Amino acid sequence: MEHVIFKLINENFAIRLDQIKEILVYDQIILTPLFDEEPWVKGVINLRGEVIPILDLRIKFNQENPTFDDNTVAIVVKTEEEKLIGMIVDKIEQIIPIKKSQVSQTYDLDIGIDRRFIKNLIKLNDTQMTVLLDIDKVLKIEEKA
Repeated sequence: MEHVIFKLINENFAIRLDQIKEILVYDQIILTPLFDEEPWVKGVINLRGEVIPILDLRIKFNQENPTFDDNTVAIVVKTEEEKLIGMIVDKIEQIIPIKKSQVSQTYDLDIGIDRRFIKNLIKLNDTQMTVLLDIDKVLKIEEKA
């Protein structure tokens, strides 16, 4: 199964490609801000007639004052409840096929994010691993947007 590897706070994370509806260049979206929301809820966009909340995962994962550049993207994902939600990340690294043999269970890791959000670990090669996020758990908390 193919996975998208993306950069978030100088770390690589992964999500399954089949969970992604669209990848949008951040500086090309028209964002309507929301007030009285959590700081990581940046606002909503109109994507072909559908209103989609946009969340900044960098702030959600405790990065202070994240920067926006030409690589910053919003990944629009479909949750298990069929809702579309956009997640701002620093950049897309690559799209790669992952075999079941590359996926392993998590152990007591301290990588700076809530363990509930971690689904598995993925061995990319002999020296690199990345975290497979449980996007439904990451986004479920913030669906009040």
